Amino acid sequence: MRNDIENIIPKLATYRNEILLGVCAFILAYIIMSLIKKARSNYPPGPMGLPIVGYLPFISENLHLDFIELGKKYGDVFSVKLGSQNIVVLHGTEVIREAFNKLEFLGRPPFSSLELLNPYTRRPVIYFRVLKLKLMGINNTLWALILRYGHIAPELDDSNTAPDGELTLILIDEVNHFVKVLKSHDGQPTDVKKPLSPSMSNNISTLVFGKRYDFDNPHRRFLDETLDETNEFFSQISLDFLFPWIKYIPFVFKNLNIDRSFTAVKKLDNFFRQEIDAHAKTLDHGHVRDFIDRYLLEIEAQKEKDPKTTFHYDMLLSSVLDIFGAGSETVRTSILWFIYCMAALPDIQKKVHQEIMEVLGSDRNPEFQDLKSMPYTHAVMLEIMRWKTIIPLNLLHYTLGDSTAGGYDIPKGTVVIANFWNAHHDPRYWKEPEEFKPERFLSKDGKSVVKSNNFMPFSTGRRACPGESMAYIEMFLYFTSILQKFEVAFPPGKKVDFAAKLSVTLRLEPFLVRFIPRN
Repeated sequence: MRNDIENIIPKLATYRNEILLGVCAFILAYIIMSLIKKARSNYPPGPMGLPIVGYLPFISENLHLDFIELGKKYGDVFSVKLGSQNIVVLHGTEVIREAFNKLEFLGRPPFSSLELLNPYTRRPVIYFRVLKLKLMGINNTLWALILRYGHIAPELDDSNTAPDGELTLILIDEVNHFVKVLKSHDGQPTDVKKPLSPSMSNNISTLVFGKRYDFDNPHRRFLDETLDETNEFFSQISLDFLFPWIKYIPFVFKNLNIDRSFTAVKKLDNFFRQEIDAHAKTLDHGHVRDFIDRYLLEIEAQKEKDPKTTFHYDMLLSSVLDIFGAGSETVRTSILWFIYCMAALPDIQKKVHQEIMEVLGSDRNPEFQDLKSMPYTHAVMLEIMRWKTIIPLNLLHYTLGDSTAGGYDIPKGTVVIANFWNAHHDPRYWKEPEEFKPERFLSKDGKSVVKSNNFMPFSTGRRACPGESMAYIEMFLYFTSILQKFEVAFPPGKKVDFAAKLSVTLRLEPFLVRFIPRN
């Protein structure tokens, strides 16, 4: 065989010019066909890119910023080819709202790694089955269906407010545990993410399982470590998404870390199955303890009405996976940004603390209804969410049928991305968008909050985050409790650096901060 290879190499060298000519002809044909295709259709314009890899060689880790530069050239709706995937990017708030309120944009891309991680909830056909049930109370998504019958649902409504009840009591109890941990550091530099992560997932554990775990509990550590592992997988653009044909090359597909991520999800799967089974054995129709109980009861009720209902054990399991996967990362990242910004902007922190003292004093626990009496604090939270947009690029959408956006044709099977960073930093919508100005969310007299239609931190439309209200409650309770009890400051000599890494969320680099107890 070696001799055969040695004989072939000189022959290839002989045909070098012919090979180069063939490659050039292929590239030229690719360019011509791409131009003809664009000229004949009303498909959004965009950069040409290269054969096979598309525009990949020209993008950076800051994909949301790369898209802004392309948007300046091609407009609010443009296309870009990343690997083998044709992607349509939406920039302007008007076109984002237009698209995401259409049923055709409700899908998620059916690429292999997502189906491995959660095959039931990721397949687009499910969304049509869910829509046909006509049971959605918040919006037409699977998440809405979950919350419609979840423990959380009675506490939430569409006005981004919630009555103070069991939910607030659960959250404030966890906040107080978190504050005690911060006090134990006695004002020393602290990596706040370490106690914040288990505190965030404890909120979900209490709502879903009916119990919290101590920070050093093995179950608590298992949940946090395994969730971090799966979130790290989602922080990267998967090769099987960019090049779908790669799944047909087993030895390559096996080495994409998908097996590792799938193993992590299987661990979570087994853990959640044990919890669900334990709930099923002790289910009491007269005493609903948590999300799982309520869901199990709804499964029984729906089966009586329709034996073919989509409510069943596997859907409950997938729902719990989704809630834990999405429910802690966004809020945790937001609170980390709140803390960092207050340390970096001490004058703003003083104003927030002053308002907290006027409304709460130094001892009373905050309640969500206090938000209405604290417009400046509320405006600061909103401005941080705009200024450092926590989710710069939304989770990928996938068109389930032919549609339009911004006057362009968007065919079935198109991957769609909304650039919320651009929506929150576009000078058409925001005056001096790079400046931190909480006043932009305040009325002229400063006594009430005024939200802009261009502000969409939790996405928008039929796939807007159904946990938005709960997220607001969590963020407000943690933010006010921290600043009520502590002055937040960087260690001496710390240089303020807002550098961040684009993941599922916009993550800060690890940092230390001091929580100095207030008198």
